[in-house]
Amino acid sequence: MVLLIGIVSYQYNNLSSEGKDLLEEQLLNREKVRIKSLVQTRAKILEQVYNRHRDELSQQEIEELLAEINQKADLDKNYFFIYTNSGETISLPPTPYLEGDNRWDLTVRGRNLVQEMSQLSQQGGGAIKYPYTNHNTGELGIKYGYIEPIKGTNYFVGAGTYKSNFDSIVDKIKTKVANIRDQTFYFLIFGFILVMLIIFEVILIISNYINEHINKVLTGFQKVINGRLDYKLEHDNDDEFQKLVAGFNYMVERINNLTYSDPLTGLPNMNFLETSLGSELKNIQDEEETLYLLTLGISNFSLINSNYGYHLGNELLEQIFLRLDEIIDKETTIARKSDEFILYFKSEAQEAEVETLGEEIIEQLSTPYNFNEQLVYAEPKLGIAKSQNGQTNCDRLIKRSELALHFANQNAKEVLFYSSDMQGQLSDRVDLESKLRNALVREDFLLHYQPLVDSSKDEIVGVEALIRWDHPQEGMISPGQFIPIAEDTGMIVEIGDWVLEESCWQLKEWQQQGYDDLMMSVNIAPQQFQNSAFVEEVSSIIERTGIEPQYLELEITERTVIENVEYTIDILNDLKELGVKIAIDDFGTGYSSLEYLTEFAIDTLKIDRAFIHKQKNEAIVKTIIVMGDNLELSVIAEGVETEAELEFLAQNNCYLYQGYFYSRPLPVAEMIELLEA
Repeated sequence: MVLLIGIVSYQYNNLSSEGKDLLEEQLLNREKVRIKSLVQTRAKILEQVYNRHRDELSQQEIEELLAEINQKADLDKNYFFIYTNSGETISLPPTPYLEGDNRWDLTVRGRNLVQEMSQLSQQGGGAIKYPYTNHNTGELGIKYGYIEPIKGTNYFVGAGTYKSNFDSIVDKIKTKVANIRDQTFYFLIFGFILVMLIIFEVILIISNYINEHINKVLTGFQKVINGRLDYKLEHDNDDEFQKLVAGFNYMVERINNLTYSDPLTGLPNMNFLETSLGSELKNIQDEEETLYLLTLGISNFSLINSNYGYHLGNELLEQIFLRLDEIIDKETTIARKSDEFILYFKSEAQEAEVETLGEEIIEQLSTPYNFNEQLVYAEPKLGIAKSQNGQTNCDRLIKRSELALHFANQNAKEVLFYSSDMQGQLSDRVDLESKLRNALVREDFLLHYQPLVDSSKDEIVGVEALIRWDHPQEGMISPGQFIPIAEDTGMIVEIGDWVLEESCWQLKEWQQQGYDDLMMSVNIAPQQFQNSAFVEEVSSIIERTGIEPQYLELEITERTVIENVEYTIDILNDLKELGVKIAIDDFGTGYSSLEYLTEFAIDTLKIDRAFIHKQKNEAIVKTIIVMGDNLELSVIAEGVETEAELEFLAQNNCYLYQGYFYSRPLPVAEMIELLEA
């Protein structure tokens, strides 16, 4: 009995001094490791969120998004905080009212804490020990933290743990052991030697059990830090450790989802793709198979976002993914990159077979999408690159397919394979874009005018204004070269406004010269029409130039008016109130606007030149002419080049036409000569 009392006393006294310090040190070291792991993981997550959204969100919106994500982090009694390197508070969960404040000069016990943290961040991050003020009690204490920069940004993230936490834990352990000691003494006093032995054995078992499972959790954290985001802990007993294991597994799953999944749609992201693609490329180095990588883009996605909002844009991406999932086989990997999808698969198929697959994908994805009775039309394009025997690395393969997609958009192709000459063409495009920006500043543009002729009277009743670019060194540059670049870069809005105003000034001059009934037609670009200030700009130009608005006709493509029917109806009605006329250009090219014709405030249908040149389309042309007549709309045939085409139109009561049969587009001086002839 004396021996047992001595053993228990020894264990207790050991905890009272050196044991307490050792336990405190072990707990503190483990907590430091945990905090460091969590902060580094959090920095990577915030870096990915920042990179994913920096091109589509403003700086303030990104900071609000970072703060929102940070607010949801669960660190029990602790929290993450985010500052800029200049001291601005981005996220401070315990005191959100301080968010937005600059705390650069915050001083606690003579230390400029935020400045120290910023300096540590700019040195690559590290541990920090600092005093803090408890925001509940106002007392000072010690905190052990870790600071990590969010790479590629001006922010850093940090978190800490309180020394008081460890004091409390050790005190509780000490108290519990003291209680056990007292009970043991009582049992020993009353002779319950056997019970004392059992209790002592239980204490040892519990101690070993706790140590075993704490070490298991710490091992799990280390594996996650080392990149094992698929690691899971297992625990069969229904006890407190089961809750700890469940929490750990949930945390790892969330980290894995944030690392490899798109947070908006839940689809695999580029981290997932690059990991799996890199592995696949290594695996085919000794095989005869070819790896095909397809980048799918929606060429009118920015217009859809502008018209319907980003929420519907995200829903559209999800619907596209669901359709893709039905089309592709289980051997094909798919991931989302912003508003694009990237697919890859290994196959012994030839390029022609893969191109056929691409065309099937385009056909399926081109079918309209129905969102609450609103039909949305997507315009998918595919760029394809391939790697044989793993000779191309992951980044280069993705860049090649994206380059092919770029040229598919440029050249109005639905499916296009990468070719080695594309890089040179891209350099030419960049050079042309730079020249185009300079042309806007120098106003190197001019207008040519193509006559609109009434064949029943053989007289000119109007003109269509067509832009030309006269470069100082290279001479005339075709609109087919620079208009697509202007549309891609957004310069088309400024160019389109210039064309509209210049045309109106010319119309005013002709009206003053006696050509009172001459109609001026001006093409309106899709981005120009979708601009919220478009109607106001048209009104302002009419007022500045002083034209009679009934002689101005705005030509809008069928694709543009069908993008957002409700918006189109409102804008067309507003334009009609200004007194201008509206024409649907390229009518009949497949955008199914027939059902809305009676709702649109329009005056004219322009039959696309593709229908005029092909004899097999005569029935379509006749139908459009009859439909226009029944709807009391003017019908104009574009691209008339032969006498036979003109006779066919006249036989079907279509007398308004334009095309090279009568005249090419002419400079102002030559157009005046033609009017006076």
